[in-house]
Amino acid sequence: MANKITLGRYMWERIHQIGITSIFGVPGDFNLQFLDSIFDVAGLTWVGNQNELNAAYAADGYARVKGTPGCLVTTHGVGELSALNGVAGSMSEHIPIIHVVGQTTRAMQTGHLMIHHSIGQRPDHQQYNKASVPLRFAAAELWDVETAPGEIDRVVRECVVKSGPVYIFLPLDLSAEMVDAGLLDRPIDLGPSVHEGNQGEAVEAITQAFAEAKHPVLLVDILTRRFGAVEQTRQLARKLGVPVFASNMGKGIVDETEEMYAGVWMGAVCGPGVLDEVKKSDLVVTLGYLPADTNSGGFSRKLDEATTIRIDPHEAIVRGKKYSDIAMKPLLESLLKALPEKPQHTIVKPQLPAPRVPNDKDKKNLTQSYIWDRISTYLSAGDILLGETGTANFGIYDIAFPPSLHYEAQIYYGSIGWAAAATFGADIAHRELLSTCSKSKGRTVLFTGDGSLALTIQEIGSMVKHKSTCVIFVINNEGYTVERMIWGARQSYNDIVPTSYAHLLPLYNHPDPANSYHRVATKAEFDAVLKKPQVANPEHVQLVELVVEKLDTSWRLGAQLAVRGQEARKYLKEEGFHDAYGNWGLSEEAMGGTGVSWK
Repeated sequence: MANKITLGRYMWERIHQIGITSIFGVPGDFNLQFLDSIFDVAGLTWVGNQNELNAAYAADGYARVKGTPGCLVTTHGVGELSALNGVAGSMSEHIPIIHVVGQTTRAMQTGHLMIHHSIGQRPDHQQYNKASVPLRFAAAELWDVETAPGEIDRVVRECVVKSGPVYIFLPLDLSAEMVDAGLLDRPIDLGPSVHEGNQGEAVEAITQAFAEAKHPVLLVDILTRRFGAVEQTRQLARKLGVPVFASNMGKGIVDETEEMYAGVWMGAVCGPGVLDEVKKSDLVVTLGYLPADTNSGGFSRKLDEATTIRIDPHEAIVRGKKYSDIAMKPLLESLLKALPEKPQHTIVKPQLPAPRVPNDKDKKNLTQSYIWDRISTYLSAGDILLGETGTANFGIYDIAFPPSLHYEAQIYYGSIGWAAAATFGADIAHRELLSTCSKSKGRTVLFTGDGSLALTIQEIGSMVKHKSTCVIFVINNEGYTVERMIWGARQSYNDIVPTSYAHLLPLYNHPDPANSYHRVATKAEFDAVLKKPQVANPEHVQLVELVVEKLDTSWRLGAQLAVRGQEARKYLKEEGFHDAYGNWGLSEEAMGGTGVSWK
């Protein structure tokens, strides 16, 4: 490497050093020249998107699967603002992404020139930068070539340590200035800051509380994955030998084939027997807890501080006492060393009742209850599964996962349309991982609704262009069913434009559209499609249209709304939404309401 390189090249080299190999985004006249530097970095690839919002979603999906940050690049103003909703979702769910914004030149900025994409007679070219301040953890507002490399290094570290979005604002002229290539020889410190004394006290308090408990249980949540502690979480689950529950966002982090796995604890919205097992506990240990409404059964998962241990990304709370300035992964590593080699408790494996039989089992047409039961047999070890906000995600919670299945969904932020573009990024990451290891192939599988898919449907074109083998199941129920269930069941604002999905793959020049689009309207057709070689072992993008009745829904979505109270249950019943198990699958205790006000 030459002694001097451009600042643009330096930035891309640093981004590649932390494990990123694909750059998402949309070209624009204020980033074009430093986009060329991507091609100078061995192993780094440009992956374009159909628009900037999709690029943000794709970078988000890439980061979730790759275990590194994702990266997108946009042009100033119109590009960065278009991506902002996707960045907000990454901030909400602690997804590390680096958003590189190509800005106008420094002379244009200091002269307040009325350059296109600007606003006003004397435009402030940095006003778009200000819009993203609350939606990021750090920003490198580059201006001086002497300090720019250090600023790039700083925000890269913040992205990894805090697991969330950061920005690099790079004026086009500055990107061409030269910096010392030798700076790249010094690795960026990506380790979290830890107060060793606080960590030691936390470990001691946790082990003592655990030893004193008679029937502790473990609740695994999503932030364990976001902060790189999945393997430590799995080891802890095995070492403790106590019942293990997953939140709906944390589903799949601990293999569901583990002996003590006891199911999804979604507050009052649980499968048969789960709440009975929870009630036996006298201590709940939560790992990476994210108590959003959609991740807690509408806040119906009640935890008593006096009998709870929370191990969070940057602190631990043990029976009400807080230990700050720590980090989850090293804390769990210390805890694993401190615990006895053999489990301290003798707790029998949870015995849950058999799955319920839906009251629509004899219907010939395809139903939501049938979809999720059958998909359990379709999924395989090594698959990447993504679910869209709405009926799809709530149906997935009932699926029994095989080992080593990676599940992702944007359950907290819940921006509909996220999943299709995120699936593209996830599949790019999946293929990168497969190219560097000997694991079984696995597939990238998406479940989405017709309303959600309509928002980002263009990214199917990117999948085809990049030779993806994703399998896309789209639930055609004539609109926004999740919104219908909240309000306006029969209002036109919850309808969508009818779509002829048979024409979608030819539109994007799919190499084999006739054999890659599958329409399913009956249970028999669904069973047959799952056995098709091209769906079981895809060589190209597969699109499977699942036609269900407009008011059919997954039972957990109905239950999530029914726990709001009597008025919500009355609305669901009077409007005629399908209630596959009666009382929306809720126990009498849950039907009493949660005390949460939704008004």
